[in-house]
Amino acid sequence: MKRLIAVVAVVLVVGSLPSWAFRAVSTVSSGDVIADIIGQVQEHHLREHICQLQSREGGEYCNEQGSRWSCDGTAIDRALDYARQYFENLSLKTQLDPYSLSCRPGLSHNIQAELPGTESSQIVLLVAHLDSYATGVSKASPAPGADDDASGSAAVLEAARILSQYKFKHTIRFVLFTGEEQWMVGSSAYARKLASAGAQVLGVFNMDMIGYDGDDNGLFEMWVRPGESEGLADLIVRTIETYSIVLAPEVLNDPRRGGDHESFWRRGYPALMIIEDTEFGETEDFNPCYHTLCDVLGMLNLSYARRIAQAVIGAAAQLAEPIQ
Repeated sequence: MKRLIAVVAVVLVVGSLPSWAFRAVSTVSSGDVIADIIGQVQEHHLREHICQLQSREGGEYCNEQGSRWSCDGTAIDRALDYARQYFENLSLKTQLDPYSLSCRPGLSHNIQAELPGTESSQIVLLVAHLDSYATGVSKASPAPGADDDASGSAAVLEAARILSQYKFKHTIRFVLFTGEEQWMVGSSAYARKLASAGAQVLGVFNMDMIGYDGDDNGLFEMWVRPGESEGLADLIVRTIETYSIVLAPEVLNDPRRGGDHESFWRRGYPALMIIEDTEFGETEDFNPCYHTLCDVLGMLNLSYARRIAQAVIGAAAQLAEPIQ
């Protein structure tokens, strides 16, 4: 996540859903597939992904000395390879998405895995940023980034594991961006290519920092753009209510940006940020280890991360319309 200097965040009263969201919500009452999907989200899978992503290669298991700094080719390429192998092991069509990043010679890459829809090429995107940052980071120095954003990346990998077992009417893409800490460079390039190709995007669920809940109150935020993405937030809220997920969602109008969702807003696509409690909402419980060396697994509440992942994956599955 990119930290902002100031944001005026307004709590929204979410209105009626657009037509596509009504269709998605109607799948809730038609069977138990969404409950099955939600029930498969596991803490130990999230923990394993975060362990791998925060660790330095060759160190003791689940060490805290790794880095995924996008300007360090060796570090970020190792993380990309981890995700690539994971997606491919799920038999998902996987590809690297190239773009240029000024601080690194040659090409940088995002990574995408796709679950094709059975009836439609319209796309539902589950995304997070794979890269990390710690103040003063340099080549080969630690930037473990367990919360920012190994937590969101782990949820995307977990979504791929679960949803790849099902068929959906619409295409689902699982995308991990790099270059986010250089101000959303990777996602900007990706969204630009989608728009150039005329891609139809039903919704983008961006999970950026979903693991820290210092006061254990279950509060998390969804940042929306009025008129474009309230329906996505409402779908998550309805999922939480329908499946009794113990969370306290807060929907905020975020006019000042600060995450990969903004790259999609600029292209007119419905997108939202899913993030733990920050200083921009009604309360403040922001991770004190943000962009520091203490952003490690031991600081996180994996039960909280699991519940957020359940809500988001369940909502995305409804939007993609599972085949009963």
